[in-house]
Amino acid sequence: MRRSLAALWHGLWLNRQQQSLLTVTLSLATSLWLWLEGGRVLDVESLQNLWRSTHHPQTLFEHLLAPLAGNPDLAVAIMAVLSTLSLWLYCRLSRLIGIGPQTTFILFLLLNFNPEYNDVRLQISRFQPVLLLWLAGLYLFLAHYKNHIHLAFLGWATTAWLGALFVPIAAFWAGGFPLLFLLWPGRGNWRRRLCERGRFLLAYYALIALIIGLVPAWRHAIGDWLPELIAQIDLKRSEIAFLINADNPVDLTITEGYLVALVLVALNAIKIMGPVITILALLALSRRVLNTVLEKRVRHFHTCSLIWIWGMAAVAYLYYGYLPSDLYYTPVTMLVLWLSSGVVFYALQRIKSGRIPPERLLILLWLIIAYALASIITIGPRLTYLREAGEWARAHQPANGATYSNNLTALAYSGRPPYLDGQAYIDMEHPRQEYFELTPDDLLVHIKGRKQAEPQDLDLFDILAEYHNDRGDKAYILRVKTE
Repeated sequence: MRRSLAALWHGLWLNRQQQSLLTVTLSLATSLWLWLEGGRVLDVESLQNLWRSTHHPQTLFEHLLAPLAGNPDLAVAIMAVLSTLSLWLYCRLSRLIGIGPQTTFILFLLLNFNPEYNDVRLQISRFQPVLLLWLAGLYLFLAHYKNHIHLAFLGWATTAWLGALFVPIAAFWAGGFPLLFLLWPGRGNWRRRLCERGRFLLAYYALIALIIGLVPAWRHAIGDWLPELIAQIDLKRSEIAFLINADNPVDLTITEGYLVALVLVALNAIKIMGPVITILALLALSRRVLNTVLEKRVRHFHTCSLIWIWGMAAVAYLYYGYLPSDLYYTPVTMLVLWLSSGVVFYALQRIKSGRIPPERLLILLWLIIAYALASIITIGPRLTYLREAGEWARAHQPANGATYSNNLTALAYSGRPPYLDGQAYIDMEHPRQEYFELTPDDLLVHIKGRKQAEPQDLDLFDILAEYHNDRGDKAYILRVKTE
């Protein structure tokens, strides 16, 4: 029996099929646990994406999402499959670039149980397919660059431009990052290699320009977008200058504003990676153990990828005016884990050699278990009552009436547009004119926090139903009293 268990454990480390099955199973189980632990409640951004997909679809992702809008559970299941495929491909890439099976599995665990990643891994976001395409592009390039570097580059470029169809900012990745192709090591004379790749890249950019020129919609869109980009960056630069010193705003140049954006993006990336991965990165930099696992050219490739994505995120911050969703930082976390794999490998070797005392190993094991549990357990108040209140209002809404609420989640689950500036949003604490125009056929889902007082005008309504969580937050489903 003991030999069988030892053989099974040894096979999980060395057999790629068994390890792949283990990672896929663990990822899907984690996704299912997170969905059930969170009360099967979507975040506001996901609900807004579902609403737009059925009412005003504009992007490719929203059109693809439209058939799933009526079934949020199915939409979340597809997001779970996409995230699982991304993690599986991440492990395949780790093995491809020379990271061993044990180190790869530890990297997977660090990513799978990262608290910030688990907060967004089921998010219905257009970046879910982009992340999968980004990993697929890296795999195609790194798997075939030694024998067919031009075909490997074309495979990478295809996935990059497909990603740009979902997230336009990915065009910066597809358009600018290929310049690294000129410096990629290879065989033969470096001048001849530079000329060959230079001609190849000229053809690549000429093809892009030709396609854009032949499609009038794309040509006009880029012509309108570039001035808007410059204007937005200039506006954000002024806002940053005001935030630095509101009393005496400094005059920042665009370059200085971009440097500030880089700092803000880096701080946000550190927050999202969490303390464990950040410590690994610092150890990798301080102990210079990066070269213990990764090949030199692959290490440089990942470093350049990290720098380029960092710069893209800063441009996105200046353009959109806010830091992107946490899901957008997942490539940064993955690249940092790859570059820090030497630290994990070194730690595993110390454990195998027996140089770490057993009591310290036991403490480390309990810390790892506690960290993993903290990443999948809902510590804050549950939001199930918001979904239940919205679904009740949707099921009992009169034919001639409408549903209103002061909560976007409740609005979305009641079938109403989940937007603060929408007509369905009404707050009893700060009533607008629409609040006094409610009819007996209308329903008002009022959400009251546990520290808030009861609404002053609550006696004007009949309470049809009430939902609450274990923290004391309540959802009243109200109807205007008839005289």
